[in-house]
Amino acid sequence: MSIRILIADDHAVFRSGLKALLEKEPDLEVVAEAGDGVAAVEAVKRLKFDVLLLDLSMPKLSGARVAEIALKTRPHLAIVVLTMHEDEYYLQELFKIGARAFVLKKSTGTELIQAIRVVHRGEQFVDPALAGHMISTYVGNAPSKKVDGRLDLLTPREQEVCTLLAYGHTNAEIAEKLIISERTVESHRTHLLGKLDLKSRAELVRFSIDHGLLKSS
Repeated sequence: MSIRILIADDHAVFRSGLKALLEKEPDLEVVAEAGDGVAAVEAVKRLKFDVLLLDLSMPKLSGARVAEIALKTRPHLAIVVLTMHEDEYYLQELFKIGARAFVLKKSTGTELIQAIRVVHRGEQFVDPALAGHMISTYVGNAPSKKVDGRLDLLTPREQEVCTLLAYGHTNAEIAEKLIISERTVESHRTHLLGKLDLKSRAELVRFSIDHGLLKSS
């Protein structure tokens, strides 16, 4: 069964290009488009779909407000936020609201398609480019006073996977680097997130920085 998608963005040309890109994938189907926040909310209430691709900067209602209303209407809706902003503040706020993914508009279509599939599985996704931005922002700052003993819960291999995930590497890239299968990487990822009680890549990046897993180059 296809993953049904609603695109909410105020730029018609961007929506058209996005739809053409997504519908090349056999498992993705764009069921509707919305050009402003109000139209997006109305679509959420009357249409059946799985994933909302939501522009952060929307007329009439902001992307954040649309996300809030949409999730009150449909608490389990998967939302992928599209934005030009490389700012961790936006990421944190949207994840608090309940969005599951954050993708920069300048990123490749591959990143967006991956994000859609990931959130449809009920997981979170942070654009690797943004993860790198977060790392450069925090590395070199004073260590957090909240450092605890959770790092000791991880095996050496899980620490390696944690570090590579925080740097923005995909499962496939990690598998290649560590010479293991993608399924094994996913298993390590699931175990380490469970041990650390982390819900998103943003939290994983913060944990990795606070516990010295990421080093400035």
